[in-house]
Amino acid sequence: PYAVMPQLNMYTYQMSEIIQDKLQRGADFNDDGETEAYAFDLNEFFATNTDGTFKHEESVNKFLDALVNQTRFPFSTPELRAELNHTFWLLNRVDSAKALEKKLRAHDVFSEYEIVLAAGKENADEDTELKKSFDKVKNAIQTHDKTITLSVGQLTTGVTVPQWTAVLMLSNVKSPSLYMQAAFRAQTPCLFNNNGELQR
Repeated sequence: PYAVMPQLNMYTYQMSEIIQDKLQRGADFNDDGETEAYAFDLNEFFATNTDGTFKHEESVNKFLDALVNQTRFPFSTPELRAELNHTFWLLNRVDSAKALEKKLRAHDVFSEYEIVLAAGKENADEDTELKKSFDKVKNAIQTHDKTITLSVGQLTTGVTVPQWTAVLMLSNVKSPSLYMQAAFRAQTPCLFNNNGELQR
């Protein structure tokens, strides 16, 4: 029954070159003045200051550049970019998603993509916000050849966006079921028109 499903591949990205300064120091000082080993944390990596900028601005810039320049990273060649016209990126905070939206719009390569912020307002009706976000994504895909949807949990379950061909996990997802639900957003069967030829 799964023969029509697209093949799903999962990859990890190596962050050591991007956070080299942290790795060279090797330890941080905790509140008690004791040293503790540095452990990479995606939520901290994309954390923001009170003014809405990234705390680790230079590292986030390096990460975005690595996505488009480093060998075997997802957007590193025109061929890979052609396979990733519409993607879904998952973060853990609305502030982080808003800061990343600004970065992507100003980036040399990612500025070619329509950036969709699918992060609802606090205390808003979840169903209404989900529908708004889903409609924004559908409209963006209909009117733009390339889109990136930034989410903080919306659109991970209960909706289908067949055009999404990749999911980037940019947060520490503690729930295995949420991780898998989000990952499988990129496995919906869909036919694409590639220069007059229909492809899966």
